[in-house]
Amino acid sequence: MDFSRRQFFKKTSQSAMAIPFLGTLAVDPCEAATSAEFDLSMGNPEDAVRLNFNENALGPSPLAIEGAMAGLKEGCRYALGGMLRPLIAKHHGVDADWVLMGTGSTELQRLAPISHLRDGGNVVSGFETWGGGLVVADNMGAEVKRIPLLKDNGYSFDIPAMLNAVDNDTKIFLIVTPNNPTGAAAPFEQLKAVADALPDDVLFVIDEAYADYLPDGWKTGVDLIKEGYQNVLVTRTFSKAHAMAGLRSGYGIAHPDILKEISKFGCGPASTSIVVFGAVQGALNDKEHAIKSRQHVENCRKYYEEQANSLGIKTVSGVPPFILFELGDRCAPIFNALRKRNILISQGKSWNLPNHLRISYGLTGENEIFFNALKETL
Repeated sequence: MDFSRRQFFKKTSQSAMAIPFLGTLAVDPCEAATSAEFDLSMGNPEDAVRLNFNENALGPSPLAIEGAMAGLKEGCRYALGGMLRPLIAKHHGVDADWVLMGTGSTELQRLAPISHLRDGGNVVSGFETWGGGLVVADNMGAEVKRIPLLKDNGYSFDIPAMLNAVDNDTKIFLIVTPNNPTGAAAPFEQLKAVADALPDDVLFVIDEAYADYLPDGWKTGVDLIKEGYQNVLVTRTFSKAHAMAGLRSGYGIAHPDILKEISKFGCGPASTSIVVFGAVQGALNDKEHAIKSRQHVENCRKYYEEQANSLGIKTVSGVPPFILFELGDRCAPIFNALRKRNILISQGKSWNLPNHLRISYGLTGENEIFFNALKETL
């Protein structure tokens, strides 16, 4: 499945954008496109400014959309998600059997505790961090050691303290880098130090959902795997820089033995739909879109920091598409006041940061609406 950009266009351009399957139903495509209304608001007001889920406001690549629509034409067919592995492998320069597709990286994050804690053990993680897999570990009755981040160092991970928490029962060591919601990114030397210190039977999970926003040349957990570390699992997603959050596609990169254990409990063919199958091909053939997404985030971060500084608000940010505002006991009143204006953001208490609000970057007009409302609220 080594598709070139030209081959991809050739396979999809004649049909993808015209909703071709309607022709077999004797339905006029133009009439069908306007004959029904579809509610995609997810319960939000029609004019809501949605800055609460770290979504990529730019939307998917045109090629990803074209691929999705090409897949829609084959909507009666099951997809074999594993056939995307060679494309992902080529993208990262690894062997295909070191890749496992999932319904977003979340599926792999949640299956890792099931596969590696089923005989007992504990998990070591940061506290102020995203923890979809940690919830599963909690529900399994496993001990989860949550180590506070270093507030005076940009809320980065306290690696010495985390390593000190590792004991003979530790089975999983988790780092989210760049971190959600603080934005801190662990340098490669730090990741390597952890990998060197952990026993071979401890799974080092590195959640890299926002890795596409890192500067060029920044080494990641994938580089650890290439250097031969066999107890490392790196998870990636198409939800963020590729703006495919609603399509749900992600993957893990690890030694085949690790992926074999995880796949006993999920990440099978049903984890990838035929629509996603086409969209992923399109996204991988449009590297410029991810670069454009990163530039948009850099511009937004500069704008948010400047505006916050003019209002006397302390911020915590990094390369990902969101920022934290430190507002103390004003968080709840401001959150509620903005919500009444249909401006949706997130409260930091979800990540043990009750004095902060997290705002996901939107389009230019949405960002301006947010600050105009915030100024009036303050």
